Order: sequence, then C-alpha cells, then structure tokens
Amino acid sequence: MRPVSPGPLILDTGGWLYALAGDEAYASALRDARPAIVPSLVLAEVDWHLRKRREDMGRLLKEVSQGAYAYEPMTFEDVERAAQVERKFADLGLGIVDASIVASAERLDVRRILTIDTDFAALRMGKRWRKAFELVVPIG
Repeated sequence: MRPVSPGPLILDTGGWLYALAGDEAYASALRDARPAIVPSLVLAEVDWHLRKRREDMGRLLKEVSQGAYAYEPMTFEDVERAAQVERKFADLGLGIVDASIVASAERLDVRRILTIDTDFAALRMGKRWRKAFELVVPIG
C-alpha cells in the first residue's frame, strides 16, 4: 500500500463510513488528513446510513460540532455547479451528493478524496474538466 500524504481531504460517504468502521487504510487516511472536510450533503447521507445507530451518529455530530472535521456547507454556487457536473457526467448516473462533492472540492481546490466510489476515478473538475481526483485509498 502506498503511503498517504497529509493534507486536505474531502470525505465521501462510503470512505468516511469505512474509516469510522475501522478499515485500516481508510482510518489511516482520515487520521492523517489536515483538515478532513465534510460536505454538508455527505453528513446528511451518513446520517441516513446510521439511522439505526443513533448513539454513533450523536458522537459523530459532536465531533463535527467540536471541530474534529471541517464542515463545509453547500453554497448556492455549489448547487448550480453540481447541476453542471451531473449534466457533464450524465453517463455515470451521479446523484446530488457526489455532484456536490465535486462542486465543493473544486471551490476549495481540494483534489484528494476518501471514497469507495469508483466514479470518482472518472470524474474531473475545473473550468476545462481536466483536474482529476486523487483517490487516497486505491479502489479495487
């Protein structure tokens, strides 16, 4: 396994859940992130996944509110950009959560992502759609 470089890291739902469940590669990447950025819609999706584990979600919300993560609200511009991302990559069947991650990452200029979603290997961002994501944990 290649070493994870520290630096800003945007969290996708699956990658974050793997890290929280103790998967060593994902947990290590999360520990090394400075900061670990939680897009608002990712937090909502994680809540859905933890709907039967309210204690766990409560702890996670406390960590977010105490600054353990960099919480990133979705802006109006992100909503517009997410719609553009969905149109550009329509063949991938993205939803608003993944498209919003691209929009937030682009706005914040963060290319490193913690994900289990192979779609992020194909996604591009930037004005000319040339910037690729760096998957900090290889998928597959």
